[in-house]
Amino acid sequence: MQDCVICQRQKKTDPAVVYETDRWFVRHSGETNILGYLLLESKRHFLDLSEATADECAEFGYVLQAVVAAVRAEVKPERVYTLTLAEAVPHFHVHIIPRTESVPRAYRGRGILSYPLHPLVDRGLCESICARLQRRIRTNLKGSLSRSPAALKAVY
Repeated sequence: MQDCVICQRQKKTDPAVVYETDRWFVRHSGETNILGYLLLESKRHFLDLSEATADECAEFGYVLQAVVAAVRAEVKPERVYTLTLAEAVPHFHVHIIPRTESVPRAYRGRGILSYPLHPLVDRGLCESICARLQRRIRTNLKGSLSRSPAALKAVY
């Protein structure tokens, strides 16, 4: 889609991309001050999983599990929230949000949607966590390959 923000962003080099497959991008959010807040975005433009192909769905599960495990290992949150809304940008993407103990009670659970966006995460901290998450995701996915469908083995 010509006017889709996610489609347009994926055409550019993005230093916040921590992992990429033929079907998915994982990048650190640049719109928040939560370190380790990732977005799992479909490369193909579609609204929700009802429109995803079987291959996209299969790969999605492996990538999502590896990403959440990486966030848990590197950020050490009490919870990792995953949600998809696609209201502002109607392109399938999942928000992966680490909730640490330092997050005030008012912003826990559904309250995370009201969490202040500014100031943005420090660029140096963001680059550091992105590098660590990238290594961890690759390690996590290598471990799952022996259990993955043969079609996925060719992707990685």
